[in-house]
Amino acid sequence: MKEGPQGGTLAFLTQEQVERIHKASIRLLEDNGLRCESKLIFDLFRKHGARVDADTHMLRVPEELVKEALRTAPRSFVWCGRDSANDLLVENNRVYFGMGGTSEPLFWDFRLQKPRPPTKNDMVTVTSVGEALPNVDFIMALCSAADVASEAHYFHEYDAMFRNTTKPICYSAPGQRYAVHALSMAAAVAGGEEQLRKRPSLLLMCQPVSPLTVGEYMEGGIEFARAGVPVLSAPGPMIGATSPVTLAGTLVQINAEALFGIVLVHLASPGAPVCYSPHTATMDVRTTCCTYGGTEQTVARAAVAQLGRFYGLPSFGLGGGTDSKCPDAQAAAEATQGMLVNALAGLTLTQTMGTMAGGMYGSLEMLVICDEIVNMVKRVLAGIRVDEETLAEDLIREVGPGGHYMDQEHTVRMYRKELFTPMFFDRAGIPAWEQAGSKPIDQVAREKVEQILAEHQPTPLLPAADAALERALAAAKREFVG
Repeated sequence: MKEGPQGGTLAFLTQEQVERIHKASIRLLEDNGLRCESKLIFDLFRKHGARVDADTHMLRVPEELVKEALRTAPRSFVWCGRDSANDLLVENNRVYFGMGGTSEPLFWDFRLQKPRPPTKNDMVTVTSVGEALPNVDFIMALCSAADVASEAHYFHEYDAMFRNTTKPICYSAPGQRYAVHALSMAAAVAGGEEQLRKRPSLLLMCQPVSPLTVGEYMEGGIEFARAGVPVLSAPGPMIGATSPVTLAGTLVQINAEALFGIVLVHLASPGAPVCYSPHTATMDVRTTCCTYGGTEQTVARAAVAQLGRFYGLPSFGLGGGTDSKCPDAQAAAEATQGMLVNALAGLTLTQTMGTMAGGMYGSLEMLVICDEIVNMVKRVLAGIRVDEETLAEDLIREVGPGGHYMDQEHTVRMYRKELFTPMFFDRAGIPAWEQAGSKPIDQVAREKVEQILAEHQPTPLLPAADAALERALAAAKREFVG
């Protein structure tokens, strides 16, 4: 099992400011509430003491329900891979990184060097590359299965991921019926419902519609919670469009929306694992486009990590994504900013490695570049070790003025522990770089993708699991496609 490096040294909010945001969110839940467009959710909250208005469909959540949900939510859980070596200990301040998002509508074709409509085979390809990269801790989508019936593309995407990775998977399910079939497919791979409960391999992204609206999309959270499979409470507004343009105001709204989702999980199954996961995407006022690489949303995500610590819950959010349309300097700058600040702030799960164009498509070259950036970020998190061995006082005296350390056993012993060595970023001299073809980093990354696809073989499912998954996929297609 992986126990991720520790973050949490960066904080933009004081404790008093965190508490003000929390109290404002509680007032919003109690006095204003959320409009509910799901009968299933409306009835669940009414049954457990929320103040409801059947005419306006408003749900007002008392503070006592929020306190009870936070009290019973696990402070940590193990998010499992098909291979137990890829299991993640998910808890506050531990830091992990994952590729992609959910069902991105296009795919950056690394051979054509342009975006195009994606296919299920692309889902297989991106999952295989994510499986092979050492710093990708969990799997999401870098495209979608757009070449199958739209009613069933979620199930084909799940199928592609289940078959081509042994790492944990995070994805969505737009409603109760979708969630039931997604869980059935996960259980097929795990060896049954009880085995899935013991070793949950999925994490469900469960979202309201900002501002302050709950629809059928969130019903999947009920099914996953009852199955013992973790849920992300993940509101996703655009700052300045569907949440206030001020960061503090956005934090109040998304905190209330996220707390609503945490209460939903609690009411469905007290003690079910849940992540605190509000997003902080921004609307660019010049274009009205959603941004993934904005500096202000990076600051707001650091505050999300602080609020997660305040509640004692693991946190989740964007970080590796970029608004650039190709894997260039802008893309690297935005991805580095997002992932480094997230890690320093202690955000537990950072997604969108390889995601480009504000979430419109994924790039395998960018995923490879992000994998290297995470390698650098982990060295930053390691900090500076200070003890007798690293202070090296006796060695400094022994070498003395005018000496050198290149032939010292201490240098050989400590070199890899202290100094970051890139996996494929170039540090050679100019003549060596020219001799190797004077290649820019996106070309080197493209060659790395080709190498992975030529050499990496995903671990196949066991025959019984393979057959069970095929049956589960067929059952989902029968219901949704006919």
